[in-house]
Amino acid sequence: MLLKGKNIVITGAGRGIGRAVAIACAKEGANVGLTSRTIEQLNAVKEEIEGLGTDVNCIIKSADITRLTEVLETFMTFHGELGQLNGVIANAGASWRASVHEVPPEKFEMVINTNILGVFYTFRAAYPYLKRDDKNDKARFIITGSAVYPSVMGGFSSYTASKYGVVGLQRELATEYKKENILVNMILPMQVDTKLLRGRRAGDGNKPSGVLNPEDLNDYYLFVLSYEANRVNDELIYPSNFEAMKMIIKEAPEEKKEDWDTFKVFLEEKSPNLYNNVKKYGKLGEFILNRSK
Repeated sequence: MLLKGKNIVITGAGRGIGRAVAIACAKEGANVGLTSRTIEQLNAVKEEIEGLGTDVNCIIKSADITRLTEVLETFMTFHGELGQLNGVIANAGASWRASVHEVPPEKFEMVINTNILGVFYTFRAAYPYLKRDDKNDKARFIITGSAVYPSVMGGFSSYTASKYGVVGLQRELATEYKKENILVNMILPMQVDTKLLRGRRAGDGNKPSGVLNPEDLNDYYLFVLSYEANRVNDELIYPSNFEAMKMIIKEAPEEKKEDWDTFKVFLEEKSPNLYNNVKKYGKLGEFILNRSK
């Protein structure tokens, strides 16, 4: 088990990416603290985790990520129940679609508060409880970003602004806390079948081609939480590149995927552009290869 005995907190854990990652962490032996605004959804996720038979602790507590007092209380509870935290995933997010001149100011503010202020509050509340005493097993703070950075979709001004802004926040966190054995990284998916993208239709089995399931992202979060990423800091990880690589792994002859050194030669021959996009992430490439066999 990759995360046996680790204590991981996940915000926005009631559905979508947060739910999928929570279950994946529990399957890998981690104790989890889960929070979102919806206690009913949290209860459902807890029931799923308890049904895995991995005998991990699962603590749930509802909170509004934009209210600092609630976030502080939530992390105090998690620390009291789980002990020091090995990892925190700041996953809660919000979006609103409208032209800039038409978006209600209160909705623009809501998105900014959730996607930037919520990450700041999450780090602020988690910091006293992060396990920072071992440079060989550093604490992890992971942000769910978006591949809208560094592009623009049109019609999502508040969301785009927030996802640009949170990259800057990561840069600051990674720089300031590196010497305290805290690693800060971001996962930036493009389109995922969540309520954020498809509203109430999410999970109906009719997602458009090219849209990922939330579970497709599990490997990226597990990697940055794992020992293999103990020296990975301030990285922006775009799953789209590695999802394309997974397709090549699936089609590759067995002898070409015996190990990462062998496969990356094959990958460079097969798709030079993709190879150039992933080659700097050797540890992640090897991780994905081993889990895709």
